[in-house]
Amino acid sequence: MGQTVAVLHIDRITYQLHPLLDQTSIFSQLTTHEQDILWSKSNDLDFKPFQLAINDALYEITMGSTPSGNHFALFTAHEEKALRSLFEIEATMREQQMKLFELAKSRSITKESLKETIENACETIAQLIQVERVGIWLFNPSQTVLEAQTIYDARIPTHNFGQTVDELHYPTYFEAVQSARSLAIHDVKTDPRVAEMYPEYFESMGGIRSMLDAPIMLSSGIGGVLCCESLSKRVWTELDQTLVGTLADMVAFLYERIYRIEAEARIEELAYVDQLTGLPNQNAFEDTVSTHLAEQASGTFIYLVIDQFATIQEVLGFDGGDEVLQEIAHRLKMNFKEPNVVARLAMDHFVLYLQPQERLHFEEKFMEIKKPFHSKGQEVYVTYSYGRADYPIHGDNVKHCLQSAQIALSHGKKLGSQSIASIFNPFMKEQSADILHTEFNLRKGLDMNEFSLYYQPQVNSRTGIVEGFEALIRWHHPDKGIIPPFDFIHHAESTGLILPIGEWVIEQAFQQLEKWQSQGFSTCTISINISPRHFLHEKLLPYLKSCLETYDVQPHQFVIEITENVAMGDYLAAQTRIAELHELGFLISIDDFGTGFSAFIYLQHFSIDEIKIDRQFILDIETNKKSLGIVKTIVDLANLLELRVVVEGVETQQQLELLQAIGCKTIQGYYYARPLPTSEIEQWFEKRSSHS
Repeated sequence: MGQTVAVLHIDRITYQLHPLLDQTSIFSQLTTHEQDILWSKSNDLDFKPFQLAINDALYEITMGSTPSGNHFALFTAHEEKALRSLFEIEATMREQQMKLFELAKSRSITKESLKETIENACETIAQLIQVERVGIWLFNPSQTVLEAQTIYDARIPTHNFGQTVDELHYPTYFEAVQSARSLAIHDVKTDPRVAEMYPEYFESMGGIRSMLDAPIMLSSGIGGVLCCESLSKRVWTELDQTLVGTLADMVAFLYERIYRIEAEARIEELAYVDQLTGLPNQNAFEDTVSTHLAEQASGTFIYLVIDQFATIQEVLGFDGGDEVLQEIAHRLKMNFKEPNVVARLAMDHFVLYLQPQERLHFEEKFMEIKKPFHSKGQEVYVTYSYGRADYPIHGDNVKHCLQSAQIALSHGKKLGSQSIASIFNPFMKEQSADILHTEFNLRKGLDMNEFSLYYQPQVNSRTGIVEGFEALIRWHHPDKGIIPPFDFIHHAESTGLILPIGEWVIEQAFQQLEKWQSQGFSTCTISINISPRHFLHEKLLPYLKSCLETYDVQPHQFVIEITENVAMGDYLAAQTRIAELHELGFLISIDDFGTGFSAFIYLQHFSIDEIKIDRQFILDIETNKKSLGIVKTIVDLANLLELRVVVEGVETQQQLELLQAIGCKTIQGYYYARPLPTSEIEQWFEKRSSHS
């Protein structure tokens, strides 16, 4: 027993209680129900001691009376466990703690090994605090459901798991368990914190009368609860709560450890495994193949892509596209087994490392990869392109060989779109470097105003009158000198710089037209080439309108030249854009007419003002009657359709005379003048005037 902490005088005359000694303020804590118990006990003649729980503390109460009839109640703090018992509890807890910590230190800890340990911990706590059921419950990520990891029932004894309770049915309990260091429920019938769980849950568990929960605190917050349930009504002591809380902390430490190991494993998986296909990713590929190269004198690298995968994905959808990638990954893995290495780098890009002896069988096995398969109810035929590099000829390490194989693929793709097989050659890398250098310099050249327009006259061969000029862009490279458009326009297309370059050309041409108009050349036109990408771009019309508003130029003085392939991407869009330009007053010319496959169809369906006969028909016109006949046919057709004709590439007097004989009037070529900078145009006019 402990010491007396309170003495109450029970005045049976006035029916009042008076504290004579109250070291812990017990009197103020007494409920009406507890006072009624004291009055009832004071009527017993034998005055047997009894226990009373007051505000979660247990007291032993001894009743007595004086000869004068006064009654007293002595409150003594109840010490439930003897000192010897406390030593035993401490030893048991220390032993349990050592088991948990030993497991936590192990790198091989798994959920399976954890299961046995927490089951043993539940058995220990059930024995220490004498309860029938002990369970470990964990929250789901949103903390709306608790799921039992193990529940030990000492009556049978057995362990079971998988039971759940959810916040939807027991919101008050969920709030209470997440806001208290421990949840001591002495009487489940009367405690409001578990009112929603009584009687349904407690009775279904065998008639639980008291419950003690301790939260399992993780670094991320409350991870769950250690729940002790008693079939008899219990007043949970501080010792009970301390024991359960201590064990809950031990369990939390263990779960924290396994979560960390799992997180590290997951991070490693993300770092080395492709999540869609399960193949190694680039990191794993480089690590594994580096080991192979350290042990072998040679090997082959294949950089493989799926042709037109974007189209496959458009037809089958993203899920179907994923299925295709997974099937291809499976086939690659099955046909090129270890010690070969297969990996997925990104989207539809795969890489293979082949052992020296495997190279001879690559094409044979690759045929298996190419076989059709079914996805989303459709038979799918897939073609592939790849680049190949050999170690150590094409690279001295994994990254260099991968880069060489990729360069080989890229170079091959420029020559064709599908089923490309290309082996690395050093000149490919030099060419790639030149292309990249050109693209970098293009951006710089645009910023540094290194471009200018040259103008080649278009002359009426009958009257000698200059009808217009074609504006031709030149790049004044600080190191390479003047670069013609053939050497850089396709780079401008691929980088998107064709749009700002095209707008620069348009504005320069407008400025020049305005200047010539002020000098009296008001009948001259300027023709400019617009790339297919720029021609269909949404910004072209607004930019042209802005230039018309800014410069004193009539739109019919401005001829927009397009090539026949401008409509290959979107026929209707090209037709609409030509109509829009006509509505603004601009003239449309087909450049390089006759070099494509659908030249005459464009004349049939597009509203064209002019055609320009390509120079390749003019080169041998003096010796090749077929070339002359083709040109005459085009001229006759143009006259029939009332189209203006400009012949390019005329260089000799004989060519000029032949063209004049078949009805060609407007001539452009070196016969009259090479493309000239604006500073030389005036001199050229003066020179022509002096000769006329």
